[in-house]
Amino acid sequence: MGAVNSKSTDEVSPALNGQVLDVVYRDERDGLHTLKDLGNIRRSALFFSKVDFPAQVLRSRLNRSLHRIRLADGNQLDAVLTFDAQTVSEPRELLAAIWMVEEQRWDEAAEVLQLASQCDCCTLPLSLTADDINKHWSKTAYMSLPRVLAQLRVVGRHVRFRDGSCLRFLRRANGEVRAIKDEPGFRLDVNPPLAAHHLYQRHRQQHDPPVRSGIYYNGRRWVSSFGITDASVSSVSSFAKGMIYDHFCWTHPINRTSIHLNSYSGARVLELVLTDSSHNFVAGIRLGDVADRSVLVFVFTTEAPVCASGAFKDRFRQTTQLGSEALGRGLEVVFDGQVVQDEPSEWEVDDSDDDEDGGGESEAEGDDGDDDDDGDVDGGDDGDDDDDMHPNDGQEASGGSDEYSELLGREGLWSAHTGNKDRGS
Repeated sequence: MGAVNSKSTDEVSPALNGQVLDVVYRDERDGLHTLKDLGNIRRSALFFSKVDFPAQVLRSRLNRSLHRIRLADGNQLDAVLTFDAQTVSEPRELLAAIWMVEEQRWDEAAEVLQLASQCDCCTLPLSLTADDINKHWSKTAYMSLPRVLAQLRVVGRHVRFRDGSCLRFLRRANGEVRAIKDEPGFRLDVNPPLAAHHLYQRHRQQHDPPVRSGIYYNGRRWVSSFGITDASVSSVSSFAKGMIYDHFCWTHPINRTSIHLNSYSGARVLELVLTDSSHNFVAGIRLGDVADRSVLVFVFTTEAPVCASGAFKDRFRQTTQLGSEALGRGLEVVFDGQVVQDEPSEWEVDDSDDDEDGGGESEAEGDDGDDDDDGDVDGGDDGDDDDDMHPNDGQEASGGSDEYSELLGREGLWSAHTGNKDRGS
């Protein structure tokens, strides 16, 4: 082919002595090239697009990559997400999907989706459509957000709550990010400034940064206390998991136990996920700074009890075992009330910051159920899904996440579980 005159704009394969030259690669020939090579070849010689890399070849590569790539928990990526063959069919969308799969790590977003599946908010694997890909109108737009937030914008609408809402993330033309509802009170401050000694600084990651919001589910609807209680969350993925848990605990029958301790952990709200996708029930622990330097510890589970009555630890043995592995001696405090004075427990968090507390208790504490004058910012969803984003600055390198049963840091918003619905025992 070197002696054949051709132009990069030719859409027909060149001919030599009247014979049309076919390509030299056979099945899975795309595997010989990196994704960047594919783009360069398609751009430098258009006839390759028609002959050597048609849509079916790109689809084959996408499917192989989804199956080949493994998440941090060992699962294959195609166990969590796939791409709809009917709508993701054009080369442009297929190349974008290949880039998202091969050049991006999905561990944190996958953990959110696995939790959502456990909580009956979605069915895995998700089937992403062209509309999902086009949430970002360009690669530049995609990379202008932290990686995990960009990924959750793509998959979020598939996480649907019982009230008809979904875990969507929107970006306004002015760069403002909103979650759940497209209303001012549902704003997310991404990567807010934190004090140098703040607890979240220890594990702060550019691809999954802290966020600040006032969003929570109050048992009837999504509301926000933004400007009243601006709660900091340790990461975007932790915020997403917290929203799923908030809704789950209000809308599903759960078994629970709690204890009010006269000791202080130094963290406003901490959540510990005890179960993963291998369990057939959902269990978790919350530790919250209530008031007067006291802590409320709340354990919940959907595990079926082994007996009709008795202590929590005897009725829900799997949850107790998981909690024992997580809390160690702290389990005695939660289940038996055996508090050792003046001796820090293994699960206490050392946080000397008294300023970055997100504003103390939320207005929803002690909510009397009245929909009026509660200080909440809420309202109907306007249904506008025109949330294309606009390019900003670049994205930092990707990194992995901790195990699925990681400790989720959340300041403030303990009110979602200390309001008018009693969850203690």
